[in-house]
Amino acid sequence: MAAPTSGLGPLGNLLLLLLLATPTWVASVSHRHPKSPANSVRDVACGQPVLPGKILGGMAAPDQKWPWQVSLHFSGLHVCGGSILSAYWVLTAAHCFDSGKKIETFDVYVGLTDLSVATRYTQWLEVNKLIIHPTYMWFHPVGGDVALLQLKSPIVFSDSVLPVCLPPPNLSLHGLSCWATGWGHVSQQGDSLKQLQEVQLPLIPMLQCQLLYGFTTYFLPEMLCAGDIKNERNVCEGDSGGPLVCKVNQTWVQIGIVSWGRGCAHPLYPGVYANVSYFLNWIHYYLKTTPIPPLPTPSLCSSLTANPSIFVTMLASLLVW
Repeated sequence: MAAPTSGLGPLGNLLLLLLLATPTWVASVSHRHPKSPANSVRDVACGQPVLPGKILGGMAAPDQKWPWQVSLHFSGLHVCGGSILSAYWVLTAAHCFDSGKKIETFDVYVGLTDLSVATRYTQWLEVNKLIIHPTYMWFHPVGGDVALLQLKSPIVFSDSVLPVCLPPPNLSLHGLSCWATGWGHVSQQGDSLKQLQEVQLPLIPMLQCQLLYGFTTYFLPEMLCAGDIKNERNVCEGDSGGPLVCKVNQTWVQIGIVSWGRGCAHPLYPGVYANVSYFLNWIHYYLKTTPIPPLPTPSLCSSLTANPSIFVTMLASLLVW
């Protein structure tokens, strides 16, 4: 699509044009009706997978290790990741919904590690409401890159499907061990795998990230950087909206949302994430004030046990700019 207006003035537009001069990416079953709504909305501990703790340069993620991972589909194809916040809410990136895509064409899958095979924990859920942060693209082409999805029916929690914790507002990022997960590209040639990938990524100070990109004014306070520059490990297209999580006091908290970068796995360019702590008040406001939707009327659908494959094809690329 055409490059959006940056809102940064002549200098900002010039920087945007310079950035666009090189390859840039914006990282890009059956319906399960719960037997009892009370079982799906019961209190569960966030950030506590059963298993203790291939994105580019990563490795296949074991089942149940990242139970909050979401696969967001557009017209039947995986386009973005996301994370479970509660029975009715998913956190993802705003840019996943660009280009006038209708919300009715999106589906949410949880309980998946292999995009081609559903398990008994896999659930397909429809989106009831999309809430995009009001500052998205106002001051920056990918600023305010945060979105909330409210589901029509609640997620059924299990060992394979659990929420992630939101960070405290004053969380110090120093010395944290952080991981990114997703189904994005695993090579600079655009290869992708159907198996969920995981990769450990060191956080990179903002000043260093600005110097690596060559633009000190292009980064907003709401952003953070992570990437394994030495080993060329990073997130890539198709990982957009997915979580960057860190272990804090034996609990996994989500500190980032995969947002944008330049040249997947280029040694000099870390991935850039929306800083979850920056948007905490906005997230909590909608989680607390938005009414729960009425439960949909059960409808006939195909059986998971009869046809375990959901026949999902990875989207080759997600071109946003």
